Amino acid sequence: MGKKNIYKKSMAMELIKRGHNFCHSMRNRDNSRYQVYVFEDTPELGKDMAELSKRGYCEDKNNEDN
Repeated sequence: MGKKNIYKKSMAMELIKRGHNFCHSMRNRDNSRYQVYVFEDTPELGKDMAELSKRGYCEDKNNEDN
């Protein structure tokens, strides 16, 4: 599985509450005052991120027609 970086703390905390696999955090390279939260990239993570950000989710990343 790949990794997904989350830059918004409130979204990362909600994803943790929803049971997604949190790997680690690291300092943001552009601004060291902030953290980047790293999760295992799964289809469920994508769906929850879309729901939390109020955006649509496309199950097949290779199919642009959806």
